[in-house]
Amino acid sequence: MASPTITTTYQKVIYERKGANGEALWLTLNNEAMRNALDDTMQRELLDILEKVAFDYSIRCVVIGGVGEKAFCSGGDIRAFQSMSLVSGYEYLLQRGARIHQLITTMEKPVIAAVAGMCFAGGLELALMCDFIYATENATFGLLEINLGILAGWGGTVRLPRAIPAARAKEMIYRGEAIKASEAQQWGLVNRVFPSRAEMYQALEKTVEELAAKPPLALRAAKTIINNSATCDSIDAALAIERGTIQWLAGSEDMKEGVAAFVEKRKPSFKGR
Repeated sequence: MASPTITTTYQKVIYERKGANGEALWLTLNNEAMRNALDDTMQRELLDILEKVAFDYSIRCVVIGGVGEKAFCSGGDIRAFQSMSLVSGYEYLLQRGARIHQLITTMEKPVIAAVAGMCFAGGLELALMCDFIYATENATFGLLEINLGILAGWGGTVRLPRAIPAARAKEMIYRGEAIKASEAQQWGLVNRVFPSRAEMYQALEKTVEELAAKPPLALRAAKTIINNSATCDSIDAALAIERGTIQWLAGSEDMKEGVAAFVEKRKPSFKGR
């Protein structure tokens, strides 16, 4: 029997809890008429969801995708820029983009972007916040803001040069260039590319199932170590983060269970304790 799906109603984001214990959260941007653009309603709903689930450890993995084949997310609602002042524009960047980034990167669970079609501007910035990206062959990626006389304001000009070679990122940003999924994969921006959206989601279901079966504390610790050590100027400081976090794991029931299961040649039963 298939596991039940728990759906919560939002206007611009489809929220689904899947798995035997609702351990997988699938979020789908739902604004197909605007190619899943991040309008005000969608931003508010996404923030509300992320605030609620960030420290909900019953959720083991999050997938963010978009409705339809044409767009993961085409960016922000350009019309909103016309009414922004210097002050309101700054608050928009801080309270929306910066807060969404903080929630996605600090929540101790994997977040995967599932990209089909356009992944432009704010859409690419959202994907860059995730731990890794799966994409379809028709996916295209770009920070196009320079064509409007502005630049990406949700971290794109900072994160893209860290995700791919800096010279490649500069060319994309300076030219307002969009690249195909195959090129994005060659550059290391995308993890895996699939012929169709259906095949991508089949692979995602397997990946989510695998991640949900891993020891919860170790998975949480892995993301914490990688993200926190990446900002360290000193390798010694980064290694200290690793040592301290592993010491935290060493006293866990999960570690004892994993070692015992290995010695006894049986499947471990991890509890997240």
